[in-house]
Amino acid sequence: MARRSPHAGPDLARLQREFQDYVLQRDPAVLQRVRQTAPADSAARMQIYAEGYELRLLEALQTDYPGLSAIAGPEQFDALGRAYIAAHPSSFRNLRWYGERLSQFLESAPPWSDRPELAEMARFEWAMASSFDALDAACLSRDALVRIAPDSWPRLSFIVHPAVQRIELTTNVPAMWAAQSRGEAVPASDRGAATAWLLTRRDFQVRFRSMAPEEATAFDRLAGRMDFAQWCSELGAAERAVELLNQWLADGAFAGYALEPPSPP
Repeated sequence: MARRSPHAGPDLARLQREFQDYVLQRDPAVLQRVRQTAPADSAARMQIYAEGYELRLLEALQTDYPGLSAIAGPEQFDALGRAYIAAHPSSFRNLRWYGERLSQFLESAPPWSDRPELAEMARFEWAMASSFDALDAACLSRDALVRIAPDSWPRLSFIVHPAVQRIELTTNVPAMWAAQSRGEAVPASDRGAATAWLLTRRDFQVRFRSMAPEEATAFDRLAGRMDFAQWCSELGAAERAVELLNQWLADGAFAGYALEPPSPP
């Protein structure tokens, strides 16, 4: 049986680093280790691996961002995808998380930063994916709240469902996304005032809707675990409190509630 060289481990680790450096940065150091064979030289053979790496990441981005691909167009999506890959080499074992920073990249990297709808579409689609992949949990029902004693309601706080996502958008990317998902013509980008959006999940389907500023503020307060008495006091109208709470229960925005212990006498 052949004896293993004591240098085999470190040499293999060095070879792996050099291989990775070529794939990620085109560092030519590894080329001297690649056997020359016709018809392709060592650089051409290594390029196959490098291109395969980029194509696999582009495929992952295409899967996560179909709306972005639709509004950018094939050539621009390929260009921005390759630029993102160059700026953010993958450090994930699971490609599901690779595109997490794409919206921030598009916000700051020209020429794509000149089109705010690109970054906002990426943010919107990432929120949708995060909502879909969130941990499973039952949605709080009205029946569960009916069983709470009236004198306990002031101490009540609500637990947001894991699938809930809250984002602010200044462009019409939800309408653009909806159009491309139906195979329809995508409307032109339209920019206006910042609008709050609530994303929830019901029956394995992500749903989204806009919220008026007053509703968004009220939701954020309650989602921040403000007790019900203070929340109602800030809102100022009991009828509006009931209306909003019923809407959020219908959305599936809450997974449960908590009761603070009563104040000592």
